[in-house]
Amino acid sequence: MIKLRGKLPLDFLSREIFPRLPLPLNDSRVILGPAVGEDAAILKVGDELLAIHSDPVTGGGKLAGWLSVYVASNDIATRGVRPLWLLPVFLFREGAEESEILGLVEQVGEAARRIGASVIGGHTEVTPNLSFNIVVTTAIGMGKRMLRTADAREGDLIVMTKECALEGTAILSNELSDELRARGLSQGVLERASRLIEEISVLKESMVAADFTGVHSMHDPTEGGILGGVQELATASGLGFRIYEERIPLREETIGICRSLSIDPLRLISSGSLLIAVGRDTVEELLSAIERAGVRASVIGELTSRERGMVILRRDGREEDISEPVLDELWRVLG
Repeated sequence: MIKLRGKLPLDFLSREIFPRLPLPLNDSRVILGPAVGEDAAILKVGDELLAIHSDPVTGGGKLAGWLSVYVASNDIATRGVRPLWLLPVFLFREGAEESEILGLVEQVGEAARRIGASVIGGHTEVTPNLSFNIVVTTAIGMGKRMLRTADAREGDLIVMTKECALEGTAILSNELSDELRARGLSQGVLERASRLIEEISVLKESMVAADFTGVHSMHDPTEGGILGGVQELATASGLGFRIYEERIPLREETIGICRSLSIDPLRLISSGSLLIAVGRDTVEELLSAIERAGVRASVIGELTSRERGMVILRRDGREEDISEPVLDELWRVLG
C-alpha cells in the first residue's frame, strides 16, 4: 500500500508505473521520455529541441495560480531554455466564489507575463468532490541544446541557488497565518514570508548556468524539499551524494515558521531554489556569474558513487541516510 502523500516513491514509478504506459519506442523524435528525476520531456522538431512538462499544484491554496506557472516553467528552465508557452487547466471546487476564480486566473496571467510566456490554451471547469482548487499547467520551451538531470557526474559539486523552502514558507504563511500569529510570529514576518512567492522562478539563474560547459545537470527541488530534490538528482544519474546542513542557507522567515510548526525546512517544498551539478574546475566562475545576476548561490555538497550512499551531515555531526522516499512536510502540516 502506498501510504505517502504527494509524489509517488521513485522506485514505485520505475517498477510499477512506467511499465504500464505506452512509452515511445523506435521514435527518433523523442530524445527523452518519462524517467525518474527528469524535469521535462525533450522532443526533436526539425532542427530544434522542444521541452514539455506538466505539473499540478495541489497544496498551494490561495497561491495556486502563481505556483502553477512558476513550478511548471522552472522544469523547462532546468533544461537550459526559456518557457515560451503555457496551457493551464483550472479545476475549481464546487461553491467557489467568482472572486476566487478570477483571482487564480489573474495570478496565472501575471506570473506568465513576468517570465515572458504566453497562454496558448488550457481548460476551466468546476469539479465535483474537490475540497480545494487545483491548477495544472503544461509549459513548453524550445532550444538547440538541452540538459538532462541524468547527466550529472560523480565528483560534481552541488550548487543550490537562493535559500531553502521558499515555496513552503510562502504557502504556510498564507494558509496558516492565524495559527502562526497565535504561536508568536509577528505580522511583519508573515508578510515577508508571503512575498517570497515572487522569488519562486529560477529562470534567471538557469539561463546563466546553461551557458557553462562545466554544468552537467540542473534540477528543480519541489515536493520533498532540498533533500527530495538532491535524492532525485542523484537517482536519475545513478549516483550517491553527501551534503551538509550547515551549508544550506535559510531565510529568517523560514526559520521562524519551521520552528513554530516543528518541521524540517530541508523537507519542505522548495521551488525557488535550483540544484546545479557542476564540475569542480568551473564552480567558482559559475558562482560568480550567478551572483552577478543578483541571485545567491552556495555549494552544499558533492555527488559521489552510488555505493557511498545518500547522506546529509547534520549540524550536530549526525550522518542521516536519505535513501528512503522523502515525505514533504507541507502534507504533514496541512494534511
